[in-house]
Amino acid sequence: MCPKENNLEEKVKSLYEIMQEEKVEEINIKSPEIKLHIKRKNYSKPCVENISISSARSSVHTENNVVPNESETGAAAGETIKSPITGVFYRSPSPTSPMFVNEGDVVDSGKTLCIIEAMKVMNEIKATEKVKIVKILVENGQPVNSQQDLFSVEKL
Repeated sequence: MCPKENNLEEKVKSLYEIMQEEKVEEINIKSPEIKLHIKRKNYSKPCVENISISSARSSVHTENNVVPNESETGAAAGETIKSPITGVFYRSPSPTSPMFVNEGDVVDSGKTLCIIEAMKVMNEIKATEKVKIVKILVENGQPVNSQQDLFSVEKL
């Protein structure tokens, strides 16, 4: 391993330790030089569950039998509603409130589907047309990226 890769590995381990201390479950970093995705499956586990780093010069990949599913890759078949921003996905306005939508619901244009919290601002994501919610692709409270699929829908 070259010194640059070793330094990168140390930085990733340091970042993961900070995530543990701050109880951060998942982090994505993308730049022209590096792409980094760290996801902790369970706060009580002491080891790294999934670290994926790639760069133009080198590639380091560590996984513990993790197979990405639709919600992790952000890909879904058919019509989807995408996140317009990066933030945290919420299905309801508060933990005690009912969910905005559930799978199988038919919603009219203008209906709030979810909230994406970005920089402490709650951004309502609304339907732009009448649709049926086929599948909710993201877990409540999970980070999402801009243009990530949130809902699989059927236009009506």
